[in-house]
This record gives sequence, structure tokens and C-alpha cells, in this order.
Amino acid sequence: MWTTPLRAGLFALTATVGLALTATTASASSTDLPAPTRTAPVTASGTATGPGNAKLVNVRTGQHAGYDRTVFDFTGGTPGYHVEYGTLVHGGTGEPIRVAGAATLVVVFNPAYAHDIDTGATTYDITRTLNPNLPTLRQIKFGEDFEAHVSAGLGVDDRVGFRVFQLHNPDRVVIDVAHQPGQPFGTATVWLGDAGGNTVVNGVRSGSHPGYDRLVFDLATAEPSLVFVGYRTTTSTIVVGYSGQNVPAVVHGPGTVHFGLPALRDLSWSVYGNGTASAFVTTTHRHGFRVMVLHQPTRLVVDVAY
Repeated sequence: MWTTPLRAGLFALTATVGLALTATTASASSTDLPAPTRTAPVTASGTATGPGNAKLVNVRTGQHAGYDRTVFDFTGGTPGYHVEYGTLVHGGTGEPIRVAGAATLVVVFNPAYAHDIDTGATTYDITRTLNPNLPTLRQIKFGEDFEAHVSAGLGVDDRVGFRVFQLHNPDRVVIDVAHQPGQPFGTATVWLGDAGGNTVVNGVRSGSHPGYDRLVFDLATAEPSLVFVGYRTTTSTIVVGYSGQNVPAVVHGPGTVHFGLPALRDLSWSVYGNGTASAFVTTTHRHGFRVMVLHQPTRLVVDVAY
């Protein structure tokens, strides 16, 4: 952690970027379910109790307000599953299978079948390709129905948040993939967070997406402390300023980070002794950006367009 004495607090942070308190505030919209935000792999057990029980019989898709839904219908209980971003492969040859979209969400059901193990009769034709062409979900292909494994790939427009859960009567496994954020990219300063909170940053991550780079601040608090995000005067440096109650602010990880992405170049931290901290993010040009707070776990996200 790097601590620099500073008494001016939030007003010093504001002066750093030369901005006023009357800037844009980030907001969220409500849907029937919140749009999923987690991208980590998901593994779960099913409810099928005997060999050959969990048989895939249908696949359905639909659009919701903040996400696209895929429903895998089973008979005989739900299978276990593992879901993560990766490459769908052919079960017999191991060859990669191209699925439309910028990323593929790979689903492996086990134990599961797309046929009746007693008669060999097909219960679902895995040679089918589904093309729902929804806002995020573009295509669904299958990789195998072999040795109690059924695999599928969901082609999506971006590496978005997803969730997986089971429903019963009838038995089904549901996968929701989030729509892209609705807020536009802009250059106006964004203010958000809790003025009474603490600044505890566990780390910083980044990644390139189609049309924008994403910067993620992993936070140890339920909500971010008071934060502003804005360009520093006329430069192409974005300042992410945190102002919390804890003294000093806590920032884990290296003091400088190199990204080398299309829009994001480098980040350097200044952590002060009065609970404030600033991340100075250099970009290739003065691009538009958008800011979001995601939960479970809590993250401050800054997307920078290119």
C-alpha cells in the first residue's frame, strides 16, 4: 500500500481532475430478474437418481428485459452441470466447433443423455443448430452425447455475466446471459457510491471486449465508497477517485499496472493518508466511457470505448 499525506480530502481529488460536483450519476434499471453479472465458472449437482434418467428432450430460448434465457428441458430429473466460457469441442475428435458470437459459454451436463440408453432412440437431436439471434444470445450448438455427457455451446455477442439454476415440475436447467449495458459511452464525470463507506480495493483486472476495454476494481465492501470517474482536465488520463471514511484507504496489489489493450494503457495508484485514493488510468485517446457497479462480488467497472 502507498500512502501520501493529504488533508484536502475529496476537494483535492476533485481539483485533480478539474471537475465540479454537478456531474452525471450512474443509475440502474429494474427488470423481472436482475441481469446476471458473474462470469466465473459454475458447477452444480443434479437431481437425477439413476443411470439414464436425465434425458434432454427440448431446448427453448427467450428474451427478457435484461437478459436472454436458454432452457434445457429434461425428463427423469436434472443432471449435474459445469458452465464456463471456453471452446466447444467435438466429443469424438476433440476438434473445436465454431459457434457464432464473440464468446462461447460451454455447458457440460453429467450424467445426461440425449437418447434412451435402453433403446438407443434419440430424445433430442444434437446435430441441430439453433439461431435465436437475440440481443446477446446468437447461436446454440452441441458437441457430444457420449458416455453420460451432453455438451453445448452458447454463442454470445460478448463475455457477459451469466447465471445457471434448476427448476422442476417439469425438470429443466436454465441459463441466463446478460444483455449489454444500456447506458451510452460519454465523457461527462460520473459520481456514485456511499459517502459514509470505506475504500478497500482488493485488486484491479482488465480485459478487451468488442468495441471497448473493461477495467474492474474488485472491492471488499458491499458498496463502493464515494467515487468519481472522469478525465483529468484536457488529457487522455481517466481518474478514478475514491473517498472513504477509513484512514488510510486500503489498496491491495501493485502500485502500477500495465494493460497494453486497444484503449487502456497503464494504471498508477496514489493512496493518501485521509481515506482517499486515486487511480490514474492512461488511455490511447480521450474515448467515451461508462461506469457500473456490479455485485456478488462487488465491483466497480469502467468500460472505455475504442
